[in-house]
Amino acid sequence: MVVPTAPTLPPAEATHNIIDDDVYFAQNRAEDIARVRNEGFEVDDDNDPAPENIPAPAEAPPVVNEGGLYEGQTWGWDGIDRRHIAGGRYDEPSFQQGWSPVGKTYLQLFLNFFPMAWFSEVLLPRTSAGVINSGGAPVTYGKLLRYLGIRLLMATCMGWNVDQFWNYDNIPRDQEEDPCPYNFKNYMARKRFIAISRYLDFTNVPQPAFVDKIWQVRQMIKAWNDHMAAIFLAGWVICLDESMSIWHNKWTCPGWIFCPRKPHLFGNEYHTACCGLSNIMVSIELVEGKDAPAQIQKQFEQYGKTAGLLLRMLQSYFHTARYIVLNSGFCVLKAIIELRKNGLFGCALIKKRKYWPAKVPGDAMQRFFDEEGVNVGDNHAILGTMDGVPYNLWGMKEPDYVMRMMATGGPMSVIKTCKETIHEWMDNGVEVVRRFKYACPFDWHFRYRHAVDDHNNLRHGLPSIEDSWITQRWEIRVFSFILAISEVNAFLALRYFTFANGSIPGCPSLLVFRRRLAWQLIRNSWIVAEEEAARDVNISSVHKLLTAPKKAKKYHNRRWYCTAARDYQQYKCTHGCGRKIRTYCACTPGKWVCYQCFPEHVATMDSED
Repeated sequence: MVVPTAPTLPPAEATHNIIDDDVYFAQNRAEDIARVRNEGFEVDDDNDPAPENIPAPAEAPPVVNEGGLYEGQTWGWDGIDRRHIAGGRYDEPSFQQGWSPVGKTYLQLFLNFFPMAWFSEVLLPRTSAGVINSGGAPVTYGKLLRYLGIRLLMATCMGWNVDQFWNYDNIPRDQEEDPCPYNFKNYMARKRFIAISRYLDFTNVPQPAFVDKIWQVRQMIKAWNDHMAAIFLAGWVICLDESMSIWHNKWTCPGWIFCPRKPHLFGNEYHTACCGLSNIMVSIELVEGKDAPAQIQKQFEQYGKTAGLLLRMLQSYFHTARYIVLNSGFCVLKAIIELRKNGLFGCALIKKRKYWPAKVPGDAMQRFFDEEGVNVGDNHAILGTMDGVPYNLWGMKEPDYVMRMMATGGPMSVIKTCKETIHEWMDNGVEVVRRFKYACPFDWHFRYRHAVDDHNNLRHGLPSIEDSWITQRWEIRVFSFILAISEVNAFLALRYFTFANGSIPGCPSLLVFRRRLAWQLIRNSWIVAEEEAARDVNISSVHKLLTAPKKAKKYHNRRWYCTAARDYQQYKCTHGCGRKIRTYCACTPGKWVCYQCFPEHVATMDSED
């Protein structure tokens, strides 16, 4: 038997090191940020300007007219909603090929949002190969799903280590010393659970010749993004923001960053996009920082850092006239212009981060709204053009500041659905009350800006699987992040489509959802079929699932011909499921069979005998 060599890994269950106290207790204060930076840590500071908004030293000063506007800019909105003209509608979120969450089990919901093709073609065979190489039995499709269910159920309660979930003695204890509420000894042996944890392997792509600290998870992240693009369509509005995945040891975490404005300050930062209506996450990108290898050229990077990021994350929605709500970290005018060239309409909150964003006359806007006669709630606009694409700079007077936004589409008008607000403030000792409705750009911003934050709060509101899965392997943290966002997506789909976004009573809490999902994973139908097949035949005597050697191309005359172009060349399962694999049964070398089809193969072959 020949299997791929498993990498040397640290123990699966171990407490990671904690960063120094002077960093660990840092907050969103200028002195803390400066100290953390001085110690060599990367920081995502909300006050740092986007690279595109930093004036180049040799750059000629922009031409400014008497009113303080840049060349080609004029005051006023021309009354044109360019998103509407482009065919922009107000579509609800939906699923590809008519799939619906209504009437589905929790397991079916989860499997729809998790990249199961990658699970079957990469995670399962690579993990099983590692376990086999260590002397264990192959890991089957159903058993790996059971493993995930156990992990999720562990995350519903805190305070117990892994060993305590296998209470072999069942010794009664006093009430204050109750045993762990779950005992998994009847579902999976502890030794087997530890072995799977140890040999989880997330890629079948060989390690590159150059230094790439991220290579083990690139395939997994891409698989998740590709899967979401294939199954789900966000509604008419999409929100982009950041999400944090906790990790407290900089030295073992590529891309480690300190993000002082987030509730969870340390670990990996992801740029994330969510449907503004359902909060379902549709796209993620890991912030690699200084660990990004120069040899990997990212798509669209020729348009600039911010524009490239937005284009990569939203490319599955090109030319759909979606409305993209962006926070001030993305307020780069050229970036939303590039989105517009690809059929998307961006709207970004403008914030002065040392500099006003390029081509944004922030001081002129401030002077205008400071003039006498401009009241709280009043709106005004600047019209401009870049690369032949019209854009607007919106402004609205608040009691103590001017809210500014840049956009390439949408109306400046107030419509029926716009939110009414009441502002109260003191003016020279006199209380002033003003009631008004937000115009569309500001109403949409306030209404949809929190979609990513809401998703993050759900993920971290309970004991998250990221928090409960103690490990020294950074790539497992990335996997647990993928697992967590898929779980929350499944829950949000249940809430939005089955319970009308919470307006129909009866929707379970996320905690109840997780428990039910976990038990459905533990008791999944695949594992039942596998166990029945194992009882019906003595698999070990004739049938055993093996992995082909490197460069295996065909089996002939009792030998493998290893002439394939790639070390780990994959072939389609001969049972017709379409999965690409490298596994075969000992009874028929050269006939490819996947882990899921293996029980069927055994039954078929034995019936023929």
